[in-house]
Amino acid sequence: MRLSEQQKEILKTIGMCMVLAGALIAPNIIQILKPFIDKKKYYYKRSLNTLVKHNIIYLSGEEVYLTEKGETLLKKIHFEEIKIMPTKKWNGIWHLVCYDIPEKKKKERDYFRAKLINFGFRLIQDSLWVIPYECKEEIAIMSQNLGISPNVAYLNTDYLPQQEKLIKYYNLIESIEPIGK
Repeated sequence: MRLSEQQKEILKTIGMCMVLAGALIAPNIIQILKPFIDKKKYYYKRSLNTLVKHNIIYLSGEEVYLTEKGETLLKKIHFEEIKIMPTKKWNGIWHLVCYDIPEKKKKERDYFRAKLINFGFRLIQDSLWVIPYECKEEIAIMSQNLGISPNVAYLNTDYLPQQEKLIKYYNLIESIEPIGK
């Protein structure tokens, strides 16, 4: 099921409430979602009904929570929102990700590779990717969620044989942080 932006907002809101309250017992789900619903009341009510219909959230009287399917979808939403943010000054450290993911996890491997490309990683050898920005946590979360963390390694180095090309590729010439500062 492809979720609309409204449905994603509803799932995030309910998920956030569940995290804060442990188990959410709300006097009225509409009150919780009021900031969103006031914008486009009809669309949010329809989205809410669709989420209930597809067994993504449970809504009955004063009780509302994410179902198992809803929790899985919320994890997927958070996973899709992972981004690697470039820093203004590069500290001279290269961040490498390498992997050896078995054929039985081909789908996860292909998805992982696509996400690395999307993040801005550059392939420097078979299954060895590089980026000049810190992203250890993002890679850990991604590999954990895909169930491939035992097959993924994250490394740092201050020198690569082809780093002049990479410095130009990432346009790092002006953003190199001076040593000792």
